[in-house]
Amino acid sequence: MPESARGVGRALQAALAQEGPGEDLEIEGPSLANARRRLVFRYLCLRPCARTGDIAQALDLSYATIRWHERNLLENGYLELESVHFFPRGLIDPRDASLFALLATPGRREVLLACHEEPGVSLLELAARVKLSRQSASKIATELSESGLLTLVEDGRFRRLYPTESLRRKREDNRARVDSFSDHLLRRLEEDRLSPELLRRDESSILLRFGVGPKRVVLDLPMDPYLTAWVSTS
Repeated sequence: MPESARGVGRALQAALAQEGPGEDLEIEGPSLANARRRLVFRYLCLRPCARTGDIAQALDLSYATIRWHERNLLENGYLELESVHFFPRGLIDPRDASLFALLATPGRREVLLACHEEPGVSLLELAARVKLSRQSASKIATELSESGLLTLVEDGRFRRLYPTESLRRKREDNRARVDSFSDHLLRRLEEDRLSPELLRRDESSILLRFGVGPKRVVLDLPMDPYLTAWVSTS
């Protein structure tokens, strides 16, 4: 990594540490003035249509708390709702909400990732790799195949799985939507009188600083949902 990039990274880390990204802003009303709500919004940028219970577990908050913040973000125009699935307004194609909901269901991300890591893996090998029964692995693989994410190929007595190009194409097609989303978010924060500043923007994330008066927070939002919804972020 170039030294200049390292310097920028250190500067951003210092900003994050100094400006208290986990603190509430001293203003009533704006959704993202609330620290916990920012965490919920960020998680849904990372994994749109995530299940409320999974968000609660990941953020170490109660189910009721997550639901409260989801509803607030929805009412204030930061989230959309498709059926029972929440996702950041404008970040994804709403027609893909069911696809993201599928990826948020236990076992689906793991199976999809395993097939990308080892194209042509057999169902038997897959089940062992993701620590599922053969029946469960077969069920999930069928669901992913029906959604266009995997292809099942008969190979003698084996059924082998290959990833499709569907998510890659969707990810590329979503680039323009991501640009519009970040512009809309900046305008929305401005409407809430939070004086947003754009610190960094690239293909996969946006770094914002905003607040009221001298108190500011920094928010780093992932904006590559067609990748982060199924690839491990650890």
